[in-house]
Amino acid sequence: MRILPSPARLIRVGALVVVAVCAFAVAHAVGVASASPIDIWVHDHSSDVIKPRPDGLAEIQATFGPVCGDNSNGARSYWPSQDANGPGYVYYDPYIGKNVGGNIRGHVQFDHKDDAVRYLVGGYNCRYISGTTEWSLHAWGAAVDTNSATNPVGQDHWNGIGSDGKKYGTYLPDVWAGPYPGHKFFWGLNWPNKPDPMHFQYATGY
Repeated sequence: MRILPSPARLIRVGALVVVAVCAFAVAHAVGVASASPIDIWVHDHSSDVIKPRPDGLAEIQATFGPVCGDNSNGARSYWPSQDANGPGYVYYDPYIGKNVGGNIRGHVQFDHKDDAVRYLVGGYNCRYISGTTEWSLHAWGAAVDTNSATNPVGQDHWNGIGSDGKKYGTYLPDVWAGPYPGHKFFWGLNWPNKPDPMHFQYATGY
């Protein structure tokens, strides 16, 4: 004779199934939340991202267009300590957009070095070179100043103290210029007459 399960037994089995499903859902959600974004970040050194670096004014104009033009602030990425009030967007030309917003910003974030960024971080700015009537490369969106609060014009070294007060050495210059990973930006510290350690530009000969 076949014995049918009692209603109480069916209720207990159903409750166990519900508990098991809920436990799986919670575990899955925790796993997704704790997964590092680095799993979906692609470090791209292709020629589509790291493009030829212009040399001299004629090549700069041919590459980035007119000074203070529409493309100058056509790309952006979100940076910690963008200014004294906290994080914000940094604008620059799309020609360097994937390199800055992808490679460089990606390295800082996914190497867990956001605290290495000290304000101000600034890109596009329709202005002259300070103290002159010559256009700055910032006016083409082809340069980004980084950690300018501790790296003023004329200082002959990189001050690597981050926003958390710790010393990060040459980490940020290495991301922009080299030797590793290096993304082809010229470092203003290398100007012999008036070094500019905050300044990284995607052009030479200017």
